[in-house]
Amino acid sequence: MFFQTTPSRLFLLLSLGSVLPWVSPSPIPSLAVSDISHYERRTESGVSVSTVIKREIQVNVDLVISGLGKAEHWSVDVGPTLFQAGTRDPSTMDKFKSKLTTSHYDWDMVKHQLPNPKIIPLGVAKFKDAADQKQALIKVEGIRMKAAAAVKGGNCLDYIKDVLKLLKKEGHITQVVAATYKKEYDANYSRVSKAVWGVDLQP
Repeated sequence: MFFQTTPSRLFLLLSLGSVLPWVSPSPIPSLAVSDISHYERRTESGVSVSTVIKREIQVNVDLVISGLGKAEHWSVDVGPTLFQAGTRDPSTMDKFKSKLTTSHYDWDMVKHQLPNPKIIPLGVAKFKDAADQKQALIKVEGIRMKAAAAVKGGNCLDYIKDVLKLLKKEGHITQVVAATYKKEYDANYSRVSKAVWGVDLQP
């Protein structure tokens, strides 16, 4: 449910709530006819036709699980960005009143610093082009926790559910992706809630 403070650079960044720069992946090189649009631009000599190339971007969506026992933490990787909800120091927070803080990180910069993460592929997310992808991820960054950490709806598993719900609503992922995560959520929700927060919550 949280990243503990350790000597590693990643955990220090997470503890301080820092945000690493967002990086867009390279667009898919192949183009279909539907990727190319035209528009007219008036000039002094008449009307010229310009071509705008739009490339659909497809990225992997993975569930990332790190830590064991009280240190177990779930986050979700959407292409270039890792999204998570955590706390700086769970031992000092009122788990029934305080909410986890959401944050995001450049996946390529942090993936090698996680302690033996378990990565479960959920599917793919699709975006019309780089601008569409950037706007979609900005919306995800705006998600905030609605419940306290030890209350149903307030832990890191719930946060991922909210992220995928938004991406599905916006048409970037399919029901298959959401359903694949729900299987993991339903199978582990009670176990993780007990291990991390000491509460018996049902999915």
